[in-house]
Amino acid sequence: NPVVLRARIGASLEKKRLRDREVLYLGQIEAEKKRSDELLHVILPPDIVKELKSNGFVAPRRHEDVAVLFCDIVGFTPYSASRQPEEIVAALQQLFEAYEDLSARHEMYKIKTIGDSFMSTAGLLLPAANPVLSAVRCGLEMVSAAKNLPAGWDVRVGIHAGPVVAGGVGRKQYLYDLWGDTVNTAARVESHGSKAGVNVSASAWQRIKADCQGRSLGLIPVKGKGEMEIFRVEALR
Repeated sequence: NPVVLRARIGASLEKKRLRDREVLYLGQIEAEKKRSDELLHVILPPDIVKELKSNGFVAPRRHEDVAVLFCDIVGFTPYSASRQPEEIVAALQQLFEAYEDLSARHEMYKIKTIGDSFMSTAGLLLPAANPVLSAVRCGLEMVSAAKNLPAGWDVRVGIHAGPVVAGGVGRKQYLYDLWGDTVNTAARVESHGSKAGVNVSASAWQRIKADCQGRSLGLIPVKGKGEMEIFRVEALR
């Protein structure tokens, strides 16, 4: 029966079209999933990505001995006021890419950038025999790298070590971050330290003085901390 035959052929062709469409959609879904996974691995460490995908969240954890490093560009506000946005962002991109490479080389983990400030840690996700020394080595190279880039920036590095709480926050814009007095102290050391150098807290200095040359900047009044002694690291021994 020609009518029945045409109906069967039409039904078969429709099934094929539906199967082809399904294969196409599944391929698009897999491609989107792959892109999402790649993005997660760009912004989060592998172990954190694994936990997030498995549980839907990252459990907060306390880490007892983490060196926190802040690196800030000296004079960035007047620099950016006299330049085009494209030039500013390109220069920052070049600087932060160099910092990311240095952090990886010294087995540190970048937490985030805040404006022209770069935050990284030692001893958080990878074991470190002396987290402070790892951070200082990285910081000294950061100072040199910034100076040697076309922008020729002076940067100020601040380092302190101690306990921190780490975890993920946010829903639409997820962020793996750190909290605690150690973080606040490292930020204060950076902001009150000397420019074009690596500055450390007194307790951090005690852990590296056998391996580094440096000098005390004296007791410096610090908001919320009273007087703090800050040391400038001049070089590795």
